[in-house]
Amino acid sequence: MQLVFSKIIETKSIRLWSGAKGRAEYERMRRVIGKDIKSPLDDKKISEALLSNSVGSLSVHGDLILLHDPSDIRKEHSRQLENLGKVKSLKKQIINGYGSFNTVVVDVFGKNLRLLDTEIYSNRSPDYVTKAELKKQEKECTKTATDDERTRYDKVKELVIKEEYVNLSLITRRQLKEISGRLKSKKGVGKLTHVLDRGFDDEPLFDFIDSELNDKLVIRLKVSRVSEETEIDSQGKERRIKLINQNFPDSDERRYQKIVIKNKVHQDVRCILSWGNKLGKYAVVKIQLIKRDGTAIFRQPLLLLTNYDVLDKEMAFCIYRIYLKRSKIEGVFKFLKEVLGWEEFRVRDFESIKTLLTLCYFVAGYFYEIESLLIQQDFIQFIAELGGGKGKITRYYILQGFSSLIIKHTADKLIEKHAITPDKLIEIMKWAQMGGFM
Repeated sequence: MQLVFSKIIETKSIRLWSGAKGRAEYERMRRVIGKDIKSPLDDKKISEALLSNSVGSLSVHGDLILLHDPSDIRKEHSRQLENLGKVKSLKKQIINGYGSFNTVVVDVFGKNLRLLDTEIYSNRSPDYVTKAELKKQEKECTKTATDDERTRYDKVKELVIKEEYVNLSLITRRQLKEISGRLKSKKGVGKLTHVLDRGFDDEPLFDFIDSELNDKLVIRLKVSRVSEETEIDSQGKERRIKLINQNFPDSDERRYQKIVIKNKVHQDVRCILSWGNKLGKYAVVKIQLIKRDGTAIFRQPLLLLTNYDVLDKEMAFCIYRIYLKRSKIEGVFKFLKEVLGWEEFRVRDFESIKTLLTLCYFVAGYFYEIESLLIQQDFIQFIAELGGGKGKITRYYILQGFSSLIIKHTADKLIEKHAITPDKLIEIMKWAQMGGFM
């Protein structure tokens, strides 16, 4: 594991072949993560190590905010990978790839971030069962099924009976429950608040967090979500009013001189919050952001559901601030993909893919954990500068610096091995600078 770990840091990539010194070293790393032999590593062991270490390293006393979010691992041009699933591209097109569900934790100030867990899955793996397939099991729909459909129905039935199936809903509940229990067992931890985006607008999930976990929640609702109020339409039929179109009894607004959304700066923004409506036993907060020219930044207002009591403007704004901390996990994904190369793997079998991606998540967790400790070290300025920081100390520049240092160490060992004299080294450097390698 140490070899693979150091190679990811050195090359800033999980492409094992590019980091290996040769075929022998590559095969050593493949054996560590592969399924062909009984490997000491797999995704479950790595996830357990990460969760245990992250919970143990938390020194925060008080309330914590858990940020949960899926992230697609896009492999658009891949064709031969095992259990290759379907995901959405950045342009919302269906392409090849894998799914992941991830959790990080921050304190109420959005600091002390720790990566807690990730689970890699494929919606095309044999054990992945869709909601539609589960509904067919409930209705026992086999009378008009084809032979292939009946075979799949029987396979799903077996997976359900043995509780060996996988889907995003099951992964979400399992991860939330495990993490909630681990954190509550730690002395000094207060309330836990789970934050999820609109893809998790699901009433059974609300009740799971509220009643089974006894935790708090802030979840974004879909704009299609209907309220409990009804109206008579033009055909004389009674229908429920969309929550987004409902009048909220209480409202307030605040002004922000500047806000940045998706790298775009907006000046003099009005933030209008409305609250007081209920969806069952849950409170709803509506947010609208208005530019100084009077137009809305977003086409539709934001709807947030919570089991907190929202009785005044301060609590309404508090719910909004909690949700905004989702940007922290988006930053983690950016670090994973742009710095560590989370989508750049070249292994083909599914078990190795899961192990390698989980290990990459573990490496990211390591850098988030040690960042505050590193900054206290007198040498870290040198490391960050070596990484191109020019006075800035960030995870990116620290990693770049460590990578350069590892490469230098490797080069020094080879120089010693081949007895390269200082004069010869100067000659080589001049040759390279003059384009002698062309």
